[in-house]
Amino acid sequence: MHVSAAGDVAVTDNLFSVSRDANPESDVYATLRPGVIGTWETPRMIQNLAVEAEILEYATHDNTNPSVTMRGRWDSLWLLSPRSEAGLGADAAEGRITALSANTTADQSATIVTPTGNSSLRNADAYQRLQWQATRDTRTSENGYVHWGATSDNAMNPTTTNSLDTGVGFAFERLFTHDDLGLEVGGSYVRLELVAPAGMTGTPSRLDQELNPHATLSWRHDYSKRWSSSLSGGVVYVNPFGTDKYNPARPPGAASPAPVFNATLAYTGDWGFTTLTVSRALAPNLLIAQNTVNTGAYLRAALPLPWLELSSRSEPHFTAIGSLGVAQTQLIDPQTSDLVGSFELAHLDLALQYRPSISTTYALRYEFSYQHGDTVAALVEPSFFRNTVYFEFQFRYPEVLAAAVPRRTGSVRADSGDLAPVGSEPVVPDAAEPAPSE
Repeated sequence: MHVSAAGDVAVTDNLFSVSRDANPESDVYATLRPGVIGTWETPRMIQNLAVEAEILEYATHDNTNPSVTMRGRWDSLWLLSPRSEAGLGADAAEGRITALSANTTADQSATIVTPTGNSSLRNADAYQRLQWQATRDTRTSENGYVHWGATSDNAMNPTTTNSLDTGVGFAFERLFTHDDLGLEVGGSYVRLELVAPAGMTGTPSRLDQELNPHATLSWRHDYSKRWSSSLSGGVVYVNPFGTDKYNPARPPGAASPAPVFNATLAYTGDWGFTTLTVSRALAPNLLIAQNTVNTGAYLRAALPLPWLELSSRSEPHFTAIGSLGVAQTQLIDPQTSDLVGSFELAHLDLALQYRPSISTTYALRYEFSYQHGDTVAALVEPSFFRNTVYFEFQFRYPEVLAAAVPRRTGSVRADSGDLAPVGSEPVVPDAAEPAPSE
């Protein structure tokens, strides 16, 4: 068992991400997240459970008591046999949407359309995966997930959303000396519900349901021990169905294919990484209850700063981490499956991180968010931009986790040599993985 404490003090020029015409409010706010972490390990199983409270206090906006919300996460790895394993996990949280960025590091910030105003969010997620290593060079896997989210703008007559996205996928991979070829097929069920007060301008109440099968081919290539790339492409078939209980006379929408792709160039160092990604993806945005197509370019990096070091230890104390994303998000019309309404997005997140020990981190961070919608998109969410500066901290006692669930997905390299994130805890090695390619 461990106790933890994390938090931040932030100053922003647009507390609730409203448009400039709505007189944005500047404020200072502080967040404290005390928690407990439990780990459990046996020769064939690892489990991690973390629970924390989030206490949020504004300097001038609200003179009442601080808001207190909860979040928790469970992850596990099960070795079923010498060649097969399973992963299970779940998490749940609640909080303010404008404070979501502080729950991730600067290199993991998302460039997505978000609600404006003093909106709150409740969400829960669960996942499972099975993996079978048929031979040293072939792998078959299955994965499933459930994402649920509900938002409220907290007005006197609130606009609320209640959204669900769940799916399953099956994948086959073949590893060569410096390459990995993969095929994934699967499908998802999407339910997007928005309830708006009668007579309000903007998007009316609606309920959209879709069944979206997909197929994707992927290729990962390692140029050297440091440099690699990945390329994937496929199609998602958007298939609306069902009756909208708020508009029962509305017929189900037309089915339509949507091409998707992802191209990534990556550098993986001993204590740092850089990835540049260009992609087109179809994904439901549960924050605004809309199915969307997102096209953009994203740069993520975590680089050590050796010239700031105060000692000669091998692990760096100082690291610059950050992300930059520019994207266009287009809304999918639930009746025609055409792309209608477009948001232009930009997101910059930079941090100077100081880590004197494995369990202690301090960071000075700057975040810029920009969201602009055309005439149709503005009916869904207004345009805004926001600047925020944070001072962040994180502690844990005892320092060393007895066990940590290792990453098993999300690699850019064919040899999976980048699955351990920068500054991560020591993880259990994967005996089925080949040695990193040179």
